[in-house]
Amino acid sequence: MSWEDEEFDYYQEEEEINEALNRYEQMLKNGYKMYFDVVQIEYITERFIDEGRFVPALQAVDLGLEMHPTSIALKTRKANILFNLGEVEQVLRISNQLLKIEQTNHELYLLKGSALLLLGHKRDADTAFQLALENSLDDTEEVLFNIGFAYEQNGNYKHAIHYMQKVFELNPENEGALYELAFSYEKLDNNDKSLEYYNRYLDIDAYSDSAWFNMGIIFTKSNRIEESIEAYEFALAVNEDFPNAWFNLGHSNMILGKYEDAIQSFFKYTEYDDSNDEVFCLIGECFLKSGNIDKAFDHFQIAITFNKTNAQAYFGVGLCLKLKNELHQSMKYLQKALNYNENNSDYWYLMAEVSSSLNYHDLSDDSYREACNLSPENLNNWLGYAQMLYQKGRVIRAISVLNEAQEHHKNNALINYRLAAYLLESDNESKAIKHLEKALKNDYSNYNYLFETYPDAKFSESVNKLISKYNPINS
Repeated sequence: MSWEDEEFDYYQEEEEINEALNRYEQMLKNGYKMYFDVVQIEYITERFIDEGRFVPALQAVDLGLEMHPTSIALKTRKANILFNLGEVEQVLRISNQLLKIEQTNHELYLLKGSALLLLGHKRDADTAFQLALENSLDDTEEVLFNIGFAYEQNGNYKHAIHYMQKVFELNPENEGALYELAFSYEKLDNNDKSLEYYNRYLDIDAYSDSAWFNMGIIFTKSNRIEESIEAYEFALAVNEDFPNAWFNLGHSNMILGKYEDAIQSFFKYTEYDDSNDEVFCLIGECFLKSGNIDKAFDHFQIAITFNKTNAQAYFGVGLCLKLKNELHQSMKYLQKALNYNENNSDYWYLMAEVSSSLNYHDLSDDSYREACNLSPENLNNWLGYAQMLYQKGRVIRAISVLNEAQEHHKNNALINYRLAAYLLESDNESKAIKHLEKALKNDYSNYNYLFETYPDAKFSESVNKLISKYNPINS
């Protein structure tokens, strides 16, 4: 058949579909029944299914079954629609009934297997799928694809890959199989394989915005941020109206510190969703990191107008106010942030700094302690806590905090330099020298950290002698 004949058949079929739909809609509008043959009902339901309108599709197929109660095709179509509506047990019942009549109908075995899979009967599903393959005749490629897709939808990505690979072996140009292989490998965190299949897919269809977008996600997960930006930009070159690509592009630029580019991308996203509090928080963060505190403040406030429970937005406002030295106001916003999320160590740390500056000693102490308890792996929490205590003259308590920090950061040079400084301040030179030696062994290059913390250490003969001993020049 020539392409002209194919085109004629296509337009003829479209005309028939549109005529059937128009008659169907007229019938619904006028409230009286009209006759439709099986093919016309199939046309109508197919259009509804393509548009994702499964309830109208079910109504149409039920009308068709009133007129053609013995039609296997319409009963099979009904089972398909019910499957998409989540009525899995009905699908299984209909499939079993129809298979008594048509024991070689591979589509019914596919439906039965998919229903069994969702009901948790994997072994029975495997049997049904095998029967679908045995009866597939010339449709083996499509059946394999549908089995793989059923497993993918069920979260069984290894089985999905098994069947999609078989599709690929039959037809290396099958775009659907390539895409689903890439997707399934991504779900299994096999980023290299996923990228391999997305690249193969793009070799066939370079204008797939979703494939470029998914590659961007994988590059981001693999910390290949520059490449993720390129992928998102390709997705947007294909389809400029792709909100999530604008969002992810902004996020990748943000990771690289390209804050102006990130802000532009996030603003582009707001053209599609202008009330997303998360994106306004990110814009605020970008402005903050760019040094524009006022604009950062404004955008964190916008986020709050859209979501009164957004802890990150309250924290952002509190941070801006701290930087503007409006400490009492800062505390109010930080308290709100903690009201909505009391498990964020960053919130407690900033509260500790602000309350310390306001000489609210107990609150500062408690806040630093919360920060350390929530994120003991964050060395800055411990060093900040100890520094606050040291500055308030509570040197012994500061030493105790650093000793506790060592339980989580064994042999850390900065802790040992800081302990050496505090112990020298406390006239405990022998212990100080022990900690200084540990620090010098691990990280000689930062020995000035000792003098920055306790300048008088430079007058200690023992200190200077030990530093000289570990100086690489003298070794």
